[in-house]
Amino acid sequence: MDTTQTFTPSTMADLHLPPTVVTEHAIRTLSYVGAMNAAELARHWRVRDGVAVEIVASLKAAGLISLDSAQSNFERTGRVHLTAAGLARVESARQRTRYAGPLPVALPDFERLAEIGDAPPIDRSNLEAALEASAIAPEAASEIGQAIAGDATLAIRGLAFDEQSAVAGVLSATLKSEITVPYALYAAGSVVRVFDGRYHHSSDDPSETTGGDREVLRAHEEFSQWASIERPCVAFAGGVHESDVLPAYDEEARFYVAPAPFAACGGMMIVYDAASNPAALTQLARLWLIPGRTHTGLILLRSGERIEVPWRASTVLFGDVGAALPSTLREALTYNVDVSELRDAALRTFIENRLRGANVFDAESMRGLADLLEQRTLSTRSVVAMATRYLLDRAAYEHESFAPTAAILERAVGFAAGKQESAPSMLRLAS
Repeated sequence: MDTTQTFTPSTMADLHLPPTVVTEHAIRTLSYVGAMNAAELARHWRVRDGVAVEIVASLKAAGLISLDSAQSNFERTGRVHLTAAGLARVESARQRTRYAGPLPVALPDFERLAEIGDAPPIDRSNLEAALEASAIAPEAASEIGQAIAGDATLAIRGLAFDEQSAVAGVLSATLKSEITVPYALYAAGSVVRVFDGRYHHSSDDPSETTGGDREVLRAHEEFSQWASIERPCVAFAGGVHESDVLPAYDEEARFYVAPAPFAACGGMMIVYDAASNPAALTQLARLWLIPGRTHTGLILLRSGERIEVPWRASTVLFGDVGAALPSTLREALTYNVDVSELRDAALRTFIENRLRGANVFDAESMRGLADLLEQRTLSTRSVVAMATRYLLDRAAYEHESFAPTAAILERAVGFAAGKQESAPSMLRLAS
């Protein structure tokens, strides 16, 4: 969702919402907040004053609101409250939904106004330098950058488990500029809350980053149903789960919360250890990654109805994802980059990065470890990570008496090799 334009309705008809939806939204607002004037309602609903004045007039004509005592007109300064007829409608209005925040954007308007354009430009030299500093070979770094620039789905295989967040940080740092998202969406007779304080951050209004129920009733100063936010980065630890892929339904509040992949629209979605939950990964591919090739995502409602929404995001899946996906869905992976092998300078950089903080490892001991690993053809990231982990744990345990002798280096390599042989394959995990 890019920000080249947003439409600010000038009339109630411009909202393109069913009149009953607007009426019940107003009734809920007044029942929660109490008497308000048209200007206050406009701020709360994020619409122009004229739209709020028109809504107030329609409610008055229906006998659902009246002026507070001692006020004689329905100008913007006149506070209104619910009449007995209005109060009688409160419960039925809440039965449909308790949402009473900024007025939702109608799905057709969202489809028309959400600009799914090109990804923001990437500083290629900085990105590749940062990846190479993480011991990723130049050709692999270039291909990763190309995938991010193209908003593609990228699988990165071979990273050690504790490297994934660092590489993800390098990639997410490429996200610059702002986009707009609607606060809420109205589709298929339901309200879907889109703005999510967990992922959406505004540089203009820090209060927008707070989540929870208060944002449903909070008043706003800007008259727009769309929020300007920094490009989002949504990350899933320990693989993706079905609850991440599908919208959550708040039984008490009676509205949907947009699924996390949708929250990533216009930015980046990252899944650590993506192959660890193949069933949910398959669902992610079906609803988002495959449709995403045509800039579409699918939101499934509890009724079984699906909402097609504009969607585009750079997606990074860490792990052997191809083995975890059914063959029919592997086409979802536009790029599949294997960075597991460490050779020459990359191997030494990787070892130095991991042992640099422990002063007991000098250049000679690090070279000795690299030579041992290369001689035994064990220079993959996961094996080297286990060997260095063994050495760091041993150094912490022995403290001042520790010395990186040839024997301890041999032990570390043997430990890592044994871990590799006993580790279950991704194919067995996938099955």
